[in-house]
Amino acid sequence: MRRNSYLIARRTMLRGAGMSIALPLLDIMSPAVSYAKPTETPPPRLCVLYKGCGVNPHAWDIVGGTETDFELSKILQPLAGVQDDILVVGNLDNEGSSSHLDAPTTFMSGTQRNRVNRYSFDQRIADQIESDTPIKSMQLTADNVWKQHPWLNILSYDKNDQPMRGQYDPQAVFNTMFKDEARTVRQKELLSVLDGVQEASSSLARRGSTRDQQVLEHYYDSIRDVEKNIQRARQNSRDVQLDKTSETFDPNIEVGNLGERIKAMLDLITLAFWTDSTRIVSCMLANTNSRVHYDFMGVNAEFHHVSHHVRNRQVLPAYDKINIWHAGQLRYLIDKMKSIREGSGTLFENSLIMWGSGIKHGDYHSLTDLPLILTGGAGGKLDLGRHVRYPQSQPYANLLLTIMRMMGTNAKSIGNSTGQLSGITEKANFKPTNPDDGSWRLVSSDEKTLTAKGLLRISIESDNEYYQLRFSDKSDLEIRIPFMNNHKLRFDRCVGKVVTVTGLYKTVEGKKTIVTLTKAELE
Repeated sequence: MRRNSYLIARRTMLRGAGMSIALPLLDIMSPAVSYAKPTETPPPRLCVLYKGCGVNPHAWDIVGGTETDFELSKILQPLAGVQDDILVVGNLDNEGSSSHLDAPTTFMSGTQRNRVNRYSFDQRIADQIESDTPIKSMQLTADNVWKQHPWLNILSYDKNDQPMRGQYDPQAVFNTMFKDEARTVRQKELLSVLDGVQEASSSLARRGSTRDQQVLEHYYDSIRDVEKNIQRARQNSRDVQLDKTSETFDPNIEVGNLGERIKAMLDLITLAFWTDSTRIVSCMLANTNSRVHYDFMGVNAEFHHVSHHVRNRQVLPAYDKINIWHAGQLRYLIDKMKSIREGSGTLFENSLIMWGSGIKHGDYHSLTDLPLILTGGAGGKLDLGRHVRYPQSQPYANLLLTIMRMMGTNAKSIGNSTGQLSGITEKANFKPTNPDDGSWRLVSSDEKTLTAKGLLRISIESDNEYYQLRFSDKSDLEIRIPFMNNHKLRFDRCVGKVVTVTGLYKTVEGKKTIVTLTKAELE
């Protein structure tokens, strides 16, 4: 028998009954392309998760702390268990119009509004890196399609500035990855891909190593889970609730049961990377004019509606709750990828994930200080577990250029970039903006009034909107004041800053709580 005749090629597919399945990396594959050996380097992957409608800045911003020792904000609480696996980046600005209509395009291209060159950074990477993957890149979307402004629904543009519309149906994505087009749609839905390739999978298992058998079992279980999630999303799907402008939506797209749809999309992204079916994915979790109701999580209102909160503060809890949920979807993907072994590491360690929004303030549509998170090991190139806020604003396009270089391109510029961004692949070592000098404390108190100094923050409770004054001993003074009291003193402007406050207080469960402010002075 010829030496190494038992080996199979990296692009080997399991085929049968109209099905074809790409395989994860296995020991039985040729040593030149398998990554079982620690000396081999898995290919880099890029996943862009876009969440429209911005954020409530006070609920997003990380206040206090240092680059490596910080407390996550309210919106970022779902990431508390993986804080060492994320890089939160702040003070990156994107030039151009302050419009939610242009945000997806500028987010992906780093260009100003109405510029001809919309060639997105993910497609620049896909065109430049050497890859023989079956799918050059994947574009996904979970939101409804707004036909009046179609560019709202597009993240990726090719080198000819042509839009690359995202696939909204998880079943169609699954079929593209695993099932032959010759079969009817009904046949595809009724037959699990694993049923169709059972004979081939059994033969492969007999030839593989013990490790291969474990990997394949995990892989097949993951495929079954995705099939179940897709079926559940379809069974529970209903038409989205729309207002009188419903004629502007694509009637063929059902976005009900958004939670199941997004979960299925994230599972498919994981499978696509695991099998090296593609190395570039963009996914729109919500567009910047999203009319989806999040009633599956108790919010019976449109995402876009609650994002306009300045003159309607009662929607803030709902707005924050939706954004917290979206941060939780990033946590789901992180955990999913970390569970998959690849060579001497994990799929997570060999991927780069960017999660963010093209605007920051949901009501003002501001393009400054964009909300951004980087995660994944990027093959050891990302320095994680940090909060990096640049002392002076930097062009957002510099981050895109940095990512392009990390992904192996020789790009020199993109959009409004002026160079690569420092502090991404290595420690930034910026000085804290509000260093604690030990003077943050309760200054004075009588039977009705108190004065205190500290760093003002927003509570991290998902269904509550109150302030906390952080003292040097890490304790907090709660401030729960009426809207008009807040508005009169413009107290919101003090969030994230050192402030001295005076006000009337009540004792609640043994703790002093300010209920009326009489003075607030910034340091």
